[in-house]
Amino acid sequence: MLAQRTMAFFWGVCLLTLGWMAYGEASVPENLEKSIEELKVHYIKDDSELHNAHPVFLRVLKDIKVNLEEPEQNLLMSIIMDTYSRIFIRMEKDSQDEATKERLAHVQEHLKKLQENYFPGKSAELKMYAENLWAIKEDDPVVQRKALFELKRVYREATQLRNLKNKERRRRQAKITKSKSLNRS
Repeated sequence: MLAQRTMAFFWGVCLLTLGWMAYGEASVPENLEKSIEELKVHYIKDDSELHNAHPVFLRVLKDIKVNLEEPEQNLLMSIIMDTYSRIFIRMEKDSQDEATKERLAHVQEHLKKLQENYFPGKSAELKMYAENLWAIKEDDPVVQRKALFELKRVYREATQLRNLKNKERRRRQAKITKSKSLNRS
């Protein structure tokens, strides 16, 4: 009897694993996957640079799920999709091969649809704000004086955002607690 249960458990785990693998593969449409594989054949000649422990996006993807909440995850994913689009536009401009240009355009089309449907937002506008903030010259005395002049208002705004975030978190917790207590009844 124990052997049968063990065997059933084993097959259950195998089927579950196969299901996960099929889901992961199914999330990329077949025609898109074909275009990606053809682009890899065209562009990736030497794998040594691919495995140098400095990924472009994968480290960010790993951190997204752990460190960020869903709205922040969506925003960051939208920015990643935008970055991919810019990369493929550059590759398309640099390519001399018409078939490669078509594949790059095909991949861009899929990325654009994905971004529009699942990660709508203002990533370009937010990127512009971020670039403007990063360009601020911290050593400029005029900037320093203006920053000091504006500090109280910025501090109040940040506090209000934090309080709103905490209020929403408490509201969600209360809703979860209430739903759990109703389920127990």
